[in-house]
Amino acid sequence: MASKPKVKLYMFPGSNAVMTGRLMLDHKGIDYKLVKLPPGMHAFIMLALGFETMGVPAMKFDGRRVQGTRSMSRALDELVPAHPLFPADPARRKEVEDAERWGEEFQNSTRRIFYAAARRQPKAWLSVVLVDRALPMRVFLRVGARPIMRLASGAHRATEDAAREDVTLLPERLDQIDAWIEEGRLDGEHLNAADFQIAVNVSGLLSSEDLAPLIEGRPAAVLARRVLPEYGGHIGRVLPSEWLPGHPASAAPPVATEGTAAFLRSAGINESKIAELLQPDR
Repeated sequence: MASKPKVKLYMFPGSNAVMTGRLMLDHKGIDYKLVKLPPGMHAFIMLALGFETMGVPAMKFDGRRVQGTRSMSRALDELVPAHPLFPADPARRKEVEDAERWGEEFQNSTRRIFYAAARRQPKAWLSVVLVDRALPMRVFLRVGARPIMRLASGAHRATEDAAREDVTLLPERLDQIDAWIEEGRLDGEHLNAADFQIAVNVSGLLSSEDLAPLIEGRPAAVLARRVLPEYGGHIGRVLPSEWLPGHPASAAPPVATEGTAAFLRSAGINESKIAELLQPDR
């Protein structure tokens, strides 16, 4: 039976973060109404609606506003205690919270890769964002595809250097996901907040013809399909071959970018130590 009160979920199709939020709501059995916003313009709409930031997903219930997947996971456990997204044991809960926070940064890296690919193949972006859109919005998105992608790339710092680094580091990050699955932090009997945070982004990467071969056969791929069996959209072979692990040109160490710094921050490393770690070899 659907739970009360009914939730309004502010979103736009094609966002991995939005998909994470929707899957958590479905996991909880909570009835919710979708409020579909146009990408790009959503930023101004969210502020006009009284939310603190421009980000989606966001939900409103009983006059309360919650933004972001990590805030949503905690609010949903308060709203409906059944099917908890976090373990009751404090130590296990901290493990899930740490993985969820790491997953948010993994989501950012996935987003940067996606925009690097979409700039080369706009139809890949359209294949994701046109899902479940009415005709007028489909026309708007088709016409505005390139400027919207440029704005989004800038907002998310999805530069070529950052995306290349993220592709180079992908095997290492997949190893981390596989290790957490092996230890039972992810893909356990009951799905948790970190499962939803991480698996959706693995599923998105599986939609890329360039990157799927790096993921197939891993436990991470099994988790992705358990959480999200069907991922809308498709990205062809568009990434430069020298970016891909295994290519001779990819053997050179990547230039450290904000993506690496963000991952180190998510692990609790302070700024002075991050600066030391990222200092180029002399």
